Amino acid sequence: MIRNIFCLLAMLPAFAYGQLRWHPSDIHNNGLPSSMKVYETTDSLDGKPFRAFYLEADLRDPQLEFVMRTGDGKRYTPAQYDSIEGPGVLAVINTTFFSFKDNSSLNLVMHNGRVLAVNPLSSTVNNKTVYTTRGAFGISKKRQADIAWVYNVGPKKRAYAYDVPVTPEINGADTVYRQPGKRYPRGAQRWKMKEAAGGGPVLVQNGQPFVTMKEERMGGVKAMHPRSAIGYTADNKLILLVIEGRNKGIAEGATLEQMAKIFTDLHCVEALNLDGGGSSALYVHHQNTIKPSDKGGQRPVPAVLVIRRKS
Repeated sequence: MIRNIFCLLAMLPAFAYGQLRWHPSDIHNNGLPSSMKVYETTDSLDGKPFRAFYLEADLRDPQLEFVMRTGDGKRYTPAQYDSIEGPGVLAVINTTFFSFKDNSSLNLVMHNGRVLAVNPLSSTVNNKTVYTTRGAFGISKKRQADIAWVYNVGPKKRAYAYDVPVTPEINGADTVYRQPGKRYPRGAQRWKMKEAAGGGPVLVQNGQPFVTMKEERMGGVKAMHPRSAIGYTADNKLILLVIEGRNKGIAEGATLEQMAKIFTDLHCVEALNLDGGGSSALYVHHQNTIKPSDKGGQRPVPAVLVIRRKS
């Protein structure tokens, strides 16, 4: 959904570096349909070693399917999801943050319109219940992409999307946290997505960098890490971005602000950060793109986005 955001845009940071130069990755494009392309760059980022890939896929191609997959209580690497899925898989990218304790996704996951996991509902801070609307990406039945701040409402945990992230209300000396619902915050509406996955924070809105790290109660905006993220353009092209990191002298990662700028340079309308660090992986045509930062290779994760040929 396109949102009107005014006062917060004035707070956006300035970005020092120029546009990165991207070139097709021949090894990854070999065998892909014409509606999908992979690009890579090794340009330095703010003077530091950098390496990244992005995959562009046309959501309008009827021969492509975009589906969320989960481990049903287990975690698998993107390569394992590829193998489980079988023939026809073109790309797999990690999505949600998760619990190492029980392998559960800590963000929204939807498949065929059914909610499989929910965004964080609340937390306790200084003996107060604090509510959060966390960023999520979705694809509708009509293959329209959207990124929104989402909260799961009611006993059925239905996904609702909002024009703005929920923020505390100041009432004199008191801070009031209202629970998001069917009418609050602004622009509340049922988020009727066919496939969806959460992450956070939102990186881009209305084609401009807009990192809602504070509003989503997340950290790490200034830190450089391996990153995974997703966005889309006005002409319905899906962009999957992975940034290599923790590889000293070769690829040192990126901040959330730098990643937001990359997405706007790629003409994305909206973009969302996904789980990063050792989880970051984009597996294309049965091959890695970035070098995973975990010593053991790809990290097992509970949920992924799969792009495959329509069977």
